[in-house]
Amino acid sequence: MQTVLTTDQVSPGERFDFWSDEISRAMPVSLAAHPGAAGPFHAKAISSQVGALQLSSMSAAPLRVRRTAALAARRQEDFYKINLQLSGTGLVEQDGSHGRLGPGDLAICDTSRPYSFTYECDFRALLVLLPRPMIPLRPDILRGLTGQRIAAREGLGAIVSPFLSSLGEQGAKCDGPATARLVDGAVSLVTALMFERLDVAAPTPHQAMTLRIRDYIERGLSDPDLSPDVIAEAHGISRRYLFKLFAAEQTTVAGWIRARRLVHCARELAEPATKDQPIAMIAARWGLLDGRHFARVFKAAYGHTPREYRRQALLGHVPAPMPVVIGDRLSAGE
Repeated sequence: MQTVLTTDQVSPGERFDFWSDEISRAMPVSLAAHPGAAGPFHAKAISSQVGALQLSSMSAAPLRVRRTAALAARRQEDFYKINLQLSGTGLVEQDGSHGRLGPGDLAICDTSRPYSFTYECDFRALLVLLPRPMIPLRPDILRGLTGQRIAAREGLGAIVSPFLSSLGEQGAKCDGPATARLVDGAVSLVTALMFERLDVAAPTPHQAMTLRIRDYIERGLSDPDLSPDVIAEAHGISRRYLFKLFAAEQTTVAGWIRARRLVHCARELAEPATKDQPIAMIAARWGLLDGRHFARVFKAAYGHTPREYRRQALLGHVPAPMPVVIGDRLSAGE
């Protein structure tokens, strides 16, 4: 299913404000936008979901978008944002790195930190949001790549660029098993590109399987029946092998599922838009049906009860660090 947003039917003087409001509602990553030129603004975006990937084909007049420190601190979700420049030029910047993008060039940004894109003329771009847990690299390692130009005609960039372009055009038409294969292909290619650019060893088959399982878990968190048996069966592996994969990363399957659910609950508790929703409803939405158990594990992870955490977040205080799993326990930090 595709969603189309356009300024075509909006009066010229109201187009940019209309676009800014509507695109902020439609996109899972909030941005501050500024027009890049005087005169009437125009823009169009066609968005679709392909498995865990969110795609937006965008064309617009000169434009600057920024993920500010304040917006990044809200952490609605953790993505790697891939910008494929289809026409026109763009300037990308993150963490002090910057690059000028021409047609076919790629750039990767981490949405948990500030970044900006400046499109200097009319442009077209494909934006791909890829959940961070799908990439088997620590975010601190990827700082050596974010905010830089990845040339369209060099190395794996020459393969990834046309693949993503085709995915943007045809991905929404696929369903069922084909979608899963497309997502696996896209993630594998992007991961290989990252490893090539960073000059580190490619993931082993075990790491690749763990990556696919993490993605499966992420998409199934709302199901209270998500369990090791369900996960193992979906991937054609034994429970023993599943536990071995997670033990290699000093974590457990149950601990990982619980930690990811708590992350999503914490984000919703910090959102003004959900301030009137019962805490139990938010927890249940992420597969945590036992209210007392949820309150107990949430406090163990974040140092506050869910109610206290919501109150502090809505007062504008920076939320506590997200939890990571160590063994079967939770600790703060990333």
